[in-house]
Amino acid sequence: KNGGMREKIVVLGTGWGGHAFLKTIDASKYEVVTISPRNYFMFTPMLAASAVGTVEFRSICEPIRNVNPLADYLEATATAVDHLNKKVTCESVRCEGASCEIREFEVEYDHLLIGVGATTNTFGIKGVKENCLFLKQIEDANNLRKALAYCFERANIPSISEEERKKALAFVVVGAGPTGVEFT
Repeated sequence: KNGGMREKIVVLGTGWGGHAFLKTIDASKYEVVTISPRNYFMFTPMLAASAVGTVEFRSICEPIRNVNPLADYLEATATAVDHLNKKVTCESVRCEGASCEIREFEVEYDHLLIGVGATTNTFGIKGVKENCLFLKQIEDANNLRKALAYCFERANIPSISEEERKKALAFVVVGAGPTGVEFT
């Protein structure tokens, strides 16, 4: 096809689907390009353990370029897919110092694998979005680890009352999926 050129496979996302595909595809037979704002695969079942300090963040992440050295990677967000013309529109952020600019570009494909992640679902529970710390990304686990440490340190101050101590050490976990159960 295309005068002897390899067919181009574009993979959107570096989560479970994209990672599994990249591990198994023979990138010497295809031109493989992965597009994602995250340049690593994260082993999400260990995210809760990293939030409480049992496991370091680095231990649950694998650089996506290590998964298949013959595949290319573009750090960008796919914003649109043109199925008729087989093109993906992407945006990348380029920063120099404190100045950042968004650059838009297109990537053509012969085959497209869409394995983008999902957003956190609050299930319509009032106050969750405004008052909770989520546990979906490495940044979330880091923020949760800091917040937990703050609560324990606050509870250890000798001058606070027993009531304040109990309040500082009271936690609510919203969600009984794998992450919520593991965190609990």
